[in-house]
Amino acid sequence: MFDRSVLFVGAEGVGLGMLAEALALDCARNAAGPMPLRVYSATTSDAANSDPVMLRAMQRLKLDTSGLSLKPLALYAFAGAPRIDHVVLLGAKLPTATKLALGEGVDVRHWDITPPTATDNSDAPGTRYLDFLRLAEELGGPVKDLVAELTAMDAVADNPFANSA
Repeated sequence: MFDRSVLFVGAEGVGLGMLAEALALDCARNAAGPMPLRVYSATTSDAANSDPVMLRAMQRLKLDTSGLSLKPLALYAFAGAPRIDHVVLLGAKLPTATKLALGEGVDVRHWDITPPTATDNSDAPGTRYLDFLRLAEELGGPVKDLVAELTAMDAVADNPFANSA
């Protein structure tokens, strides 16, 4: 199977990229056949830890959080980093240096997503938790569509008769 990769990049240090990564992995695992994608996540912030409220929401949704960690975007610009075919910016901006390091031909998409911030001091307890559950629902459709799109691209690439008429 043709091997594609997607990198979800969040701007906030709450781990929005991790949420999208977990949703994509969940979709890919439920697809028929072998895992169609390599999925990664990163953040443009300097945060070292993901938001525990978001992790609780992910666990409530039965998303596999094992192996997920908040990684700086710069990690993917180093020599020896995984090849990235598609980048999805979740409300983030891709630094020019990182874009150049990823190379030409990388498909960059921007999804206008705003996560609850770690400093959101709502009056109602559990509001941020519910916001993360809603955010996961909001992200679920576009992530599922992206996984389906990239899987279909692989199916066409794997079929030598797909473009013959």
